[in-house]
Amino acid sequence: MKRNPFGLAFLNRMTSGNHLSKYVVFASIIIFISLTIESPLQTMQSEASPIGSRTHYVYDRAGVINEQYENLLDNYLRQLDDSTTVEIIVYTIPGFFGHGITKDGQEIQDRDTLSNYIFNELNLDGIKGIGKTGKDNGILLLFSSNPDLSGGSMRIEVGRGLEGNITDGIAGEILDTYLVPAKALYTKNGNSTLLDQGFLDTVVSLGQYIGYSNNDPNYELTNEPQQQSQIDYFGIIIIVIIFLGVLLLSFRRGGRNWRRWGSYGGAGWYGGSSGSGLSGSGSGSGSGFSGGGSSGGGGHSGGGGAGR
Repeated sequence: MKRNPFGLAFLNRMTSGNHLSKYVVFASIIIFISLTIESPLQTMQSEASPIGSRTHYVYDRAGVINEQYENLLDNYLRQLDDSTTVEIIVYTIPGFFGHGITKDGQEIQDRDTLSNYIFNELNLDGIKGIGKTGKDNGILLLFSSNPDLSGGSMRIEVGRGLEGNITDGIAGEILDTYLVPAKALYTKNGNSTLLDQGFLDTVVSLGQYIGYSNNDPNYELTNEPQQQSQIDYFGIIIIVIIFLGVLLLSFRRGGRNWRRWGSYGGAGWYGGSSGSGLSGSGSGSGSGFSGGGSSGGGGHSGGGGAGR
């Protein structure tokens, strides 16, 4: 049997002290680099693949949510479901006429009735009802590009299991803060990005009230509500200043008239016991700014939630 001189030479080089140490160091570096790169990739893949309990969480029948935001919504809602078991469904329609959702052979053309039907009875990818059985922890965000006959175009429907977290007032506040102004701007100038962000902010705000937090910067609420609040306060301050100025001017004029009439012994505006005019000793049934105020009603909500 012939020997292979090339193989012997190769083995001699490999087994020599210097060459062996070089190969060992080189192999160690390769293994370390592969492990360092692979571990974060595996972590990212596991974090970026939420499972969820439903096939879909976003049903954009109106076609108003672009693909990027639909993916962001779906990813957030799956993570929310995995973490809390709460199911939030976003359902959009072009309008309340012609959407094709019927009950007893009749198309449902009322916002609140349609919202309640989708929440409880509509089959969504083989699943009837929103929320886990026995927990009733579902939320529906219904949005229509066009309003119903009463002017309503959106509603948050809340399951009984979450009514302690999201009251009717909170649901209405979330809509008024995010989706209502976003829809108004979208209707006015066609800015679809603001509408997309309005959907995302609404869903993230609902998640926060449930107690869920997500550190992804994509799911940070925008600053638009804070700016709106500052504008409102500024307007209130201006109104108060104008009111105080008018009131002060009235007092000054009243003081001069009182001195003028007082020199003739008249009752004046603020004078005698039986004088008439603006003085305040009368029978106490006066009118003006004081009084009970304008307390609004509780709104209309078939179950938990609020509509706009």
